[in-house]
Amino acid sequence: MENGESYLEFITSENYKQQIDIWYKAYNISREKTELFYDFIVSLYELIDNTYLGSDVINTEEDQRNHFNWCWDKTIDSYNKEKIFIKERDSAYQYFWNFFSEAYYYMQHTDTAIRINDYFKILFSFKHRKSRSELDMLTEIYKLLEQNLKK
Repeated sequence: MENGESYLEFITSENYKQQIDIWYKAYNISREKTELFYDFIVSLYELIDNTYLGSDVINTEEDQRNHFNWCWDKTIDSYNKEKIFIKERDSAYQYFWNFFSEAYYYMQHTDTAIRINDYFKILFSFKHRKSRSELDMLTEIYKLLEQNLKK
């Protein structure tokens, strides 16, 4: 019985690997760009988190937007210095403003544990087995950031 279960796990994992490879090829998702985009998102998140003064200081949506804009611009500038050019205010900017507005700034007011870093780590990891919704989310973010790379 145990050998049968091991065999099924092996077959299932091989099938998953083939399916994930087909998914990445179908959507032109490359490992290098995935790692680049993950690094960008983590850099942005860490800058937001490390410079956030707290909900008692940054308490209006305007303050939050100004803080996010400063972090976004600083992250873009850091990548520009590395000769990786990302459009400054495009669809990716709006997507991440909406994301961090809800998932970070709003959650700071509710004292809820934030696991943004873990979320993106799992989403962008090639080792993590992804659900269909995670693949959809990865593809959406990947395509969004890919469109914002300056050619």
